[in-house]
Amino acid sequence: MELRVLRYFLAVCQEGTMSKAADVLHVTQPTLSRQIADLERELGCELLERHSRSVTPTERGLYLRRRAEELVGLADQTVADLARNEDIVEGDVWIGAGESEAMRVIADRIRAFRELYPRVHFHIHSGDAADVVERLEHGTVDFAVLMSYPEIDHYDHVRLAPTDAWGVLMPEGDPLAQKETVSPADLAGLPLIASEQAHAAGACAAWLGEYAADADIVATYNLLFNAEMLVREHVGYALCLDRIATTGRGTGLEFRLLYPPAVVTIDFAWKRGQVFSPAPKRFLESLA
Repeated sequence: MELRVLRYFLAVCQEGTMSKAADVLHVTQPTLSRQIADLERELGCELLERHSRSVTPTERGLYLRRRAEELVGLADQTVADLARNEDIVEGDVWIGAGESEAMRVIADRIRAFRELYPRVHFHIHSGDAADVVERLEHGTVDFAVLMSYPEIDHYDHVRLAPTDAWGVLMPEGDPLAQKETVSPADLAGLPLIASEQAHAAGACAAWLGEYAADADIVATYNLLFNAEMLVREHVGYALCLDRIATTGRGTGLEFRLLYPPAVVTIDFAWKRGQVFSPAPKRFLESLA
């Protein structure tokens, strides 16, 4: 696959018609159609569904679109990095991160770094650990902020000073909010909304202990915003990290820490042997 053809394919997906994409790319429509047909033959599958006035990606086309965006973005980033003057620290730093209060630490370092190097720009991608680690492995982010990641020793990393604590997010005024902390016994039989990652890793069951058999996990989430909506609609109680959701009087939500405490460590990680362009290299040095 050539990058040029991948750019053609992405333009077709973006514009929704061959004619509009051809105009954007400044090529003829027959040339563009032939290039896409050649790509489908090369890959041995249909990438686009042709309609009378539009085209839409097939299931495999959607997969290629996501991969093509990563490949083209990485190529553009590489070209831009190589074209920059090494005597001037400028460029882009790409960070993948889960939802955590630890991002305040990273945000503070970014502020201080940009005071020294205002031509450096930061790009933050939010996602769960699986998404962030995949991007780290594929090179589409330079760094990852990971919480209690079980395979953290596969990466070089700096452990950040704060730790996050797990608790329960509930509607404001809920009877459970009368407690200072929430125990496994308090949650027995209640509808729970669990972090997809923590649930899959067995962390929820481990904390619930003897009450795990009575746990009613009615939903899972990977980012907390949608879980908040479920809590507000009284679908269940969300197990989540502290200080991510806005809670307290007038917010419609309450948060109580778990007891016994359940805390997570937070690491700023990067691939071993990674050769960085100047901007991420200097940013990493600033964290030391």
